[in-house]
Amino acid sequence: MQVFSVIAKGGYVMYPIVACSVIALAVFIERWYVLRHLKDRIRKYLKAVRKALAQEDLRGILELSSRSPNPASRIILAGLRKYFKGLPREAREAMETAASFELPLLEKRLSTLVVIANISPLLGLLGTVTGMIRTFAVIAAVGVGKPTEMAGGISEALLTTAAGLSVAIPTLVMHHYLAHLVEGLVQEIERVSSEVLELIESREYALKEKEADVPVPAMEEES
Repeated sequence: MQVFSVIAKGGYVMYPIVACSVIALAVFIERWYVLRHLKDRIRKYLKAVRKALAQEDLRGILELSSRSPNPASRIILAGLRKYFKGLPREAREAMETAASFELPLLEKRLSTLVVIANISPLLGLLGTVTGMIRTFAVIAAVGVGKPTEMAGGISEALLTTAAGLSVAIPTLVMHHYLAHLVEGLVQEIERVSSEVLELIESREYALKEKEADVPVPAMEEES
């Protein structure tokens, strides 16, 4: 196979570069599959939450969140549980704590793509250096009069450089696509979560106003 022949000509450095390409592709496919399906579930859930918000139906949102497990529902559910336990002041903190656990899960393994995009050109540069060392070793042994003897080292240097860049560039594109997908989901989750929290806080404010308007009974004077 021509591909294996090219890898062999690139020397030992080509093997970690090829491994990086396989890992990057595997991570991208896995994350793309998970995020695409999760995106559909989250958007369907958030659409239902918005309908319930229009009716100010916090109980309905609680029931919906309980039977629709996903990162968005777990964040909103954390605040609603505090509200229905009579602790509305703790709803914001509960939702922020849940978000600090749930939202980073959406970015799971994306850092792997960043690492691969960074080290692949460096591995290519390492192959360039080793190829030039090999070339100069040949020059030292047989001189410059035999270009065919030097071709192996030069070929190794050029192939590893090209391979490193060929892995790094697509990996950066894959990371950008997935990061953009995650960013869109996070913004939607944060927007709807804020709307739920605003309704909780407005209910609490209205209750305080109602309590403040209740007249205090006058004390009877002692005869």
